[in-house]
Amino acid sequence: MALDKPLLKMSKSHANPKSRILLTDTKEDIANKIRVATTDAENRVTYDQDGRPGVANLIDIVYHLNPSKAESAQQLAAEFEGLTLRALKQAVVESIDMHLAPIRDRLQSILSGSGREIGDAAEIGARKASENAKATMELVRNAIGL
Repeated sequence: MALDKPLLKMSKSHANPKSRILLTDTKEDIANKIRVATTDAENRVTYDQDGRPGVANLIDIVYHLNPSKAESAQQLAAEFEGLTLRALKQAVVESIDMHLAPIRDRLQSILSGSGREIGDAAEIGARKASENAKATMELVRNAIGL
């Protein structure tokens, strides 16, 4: 759910760029967005989707990125019991960054390279598209009797 409005879906078309985490966000970007994520004035961790949707949203993020850590989001919230919202937000940052860092690093590697990987991928894609088009055109020609 959106970081600024936890009842709305997280979307790249949302007007507020702090409402979402992008695959290319640095750890610092992630930390800044999570730091200002909507929670509430109660400085403890509990899981209540209706009463505390912002906190539940953060717990859900950690839960879905680390499903083996707990059997449910409620159980994960119980493990965070006694922590402040600041500590929860730091755990969210670490969890997100752990999952996005390899993607971000690979993208940077591809973009900072000679461009050969992109060129190779484009060649392979063009070859496959051409093969598919030839097969389709043969089916069309057979169907119309050419």
